[in-house]
Amino acid sequence: MASPLAAPLAAAIGVGVVSAFFYLAVLFGGFGALILGYLAPLPLFLAGLWLGSTVSLLAGAAGTVAVLAVSSSLLVSLAYLVTAAVPVILVVRQALLARAAPDGGVEWYPPGRLLMALTGMGLAGLLGAAVLTLDQPGGLEGAVRETLGRMADQMFSAQGQPAPDPQDIWMAEVLPGFAVISWLVMTIINGALAQGALMRFGRNRRPAMRLDDLELPRWLATAFLAALLAASLAPDPAGFLAVNAALVLALPFAFAGLSVVHAFARSRSAKLPILVGFYMFLFLFGWPIVLMVGLGMIEQWIGLRRRLRPAGPDQEDE
Repeated sequence: MASPLAAPLAAAIGVGVVSAFFYLAVLFGGFGALILGYLAPLPLFLAGLWLGSTVSLLAGAAGTVAVLAVSSSLLVSLAYLVTAAVPVILVVRQALLARAAPDGGVEWYPPGRLLMALTGMGLAGLLGAAVLTLDQPGGLEGAVRETLGRMADQMFSAQGQPAPDPQDIWMAEVLPGFAVISWLVMTIINGALAQGALMRFGRNRRPAMRLDDLELPRWLATAFLAALLAASLAPDPAGFLAVNAALVLALPFAFAGLSVVHAFARSRSAKLPILVGFYMFLFLFGWPIVLMVGLGMIEQWIGLRRRLRPAGPDQEDE
């Protein structure tokens, strides 16, 4: 008779191998391979949000071993563990936490706290990168500029043009923060895709998380403003680290701003066209995300969503 643990273990190993294949696809190049690389956490999320946090842990471990076996690189497998497996394990564990509510229902782990856990993980990653580059000239900023300088040399030399000085590459100032934001956003997108697919087939453990339920801690605004102040006044390398920390801390406010947009759209009859038009405008131009950060801070201070929320009980899941 087969052990009751055999099926979940086999599923975890299979999911881990698929995730590892997605992750390693970027080594083969091409746009499709890049997309697969971004979707590496998706199989882990599907297994974890369906079968539980233990399965997500086993799948992450199996994926790490598979990456190591195929790439024969401890660094590549460690990168997979940190960027793909660990975020999924954290999100699944917290997302599936629940307790009895006073009304007799079930109270699930709040999405705002889940977003803050991811933000804290991003800040820890930023701090870890700074610690690992302490022995580099210029610290983390020096390491980033050196890397970008080498890339610029290769690109410009292929065109027979002189490469710009690494000190003139403005992207270096904010690259670590944007890299962390990209990592966190892709983690959130993969989690949302997995939850949506599981709900479609009735395999989800927890109900959908709605943007309307996103509540951020009050201290976050103080931390964000303190990071901005340090970025303006502190000398490097502290100032450089503060700039990128401020970028990461802005991410939760951007989601809070998006929740206001969703609340506004829900209060109108043309909800879908408003949201489609807004996201097209956002992805085409990019800069409106700054407005979302400001809108999220205003939401935290005065509660715009409460003013826009319909009076009726019909609240559609996001």
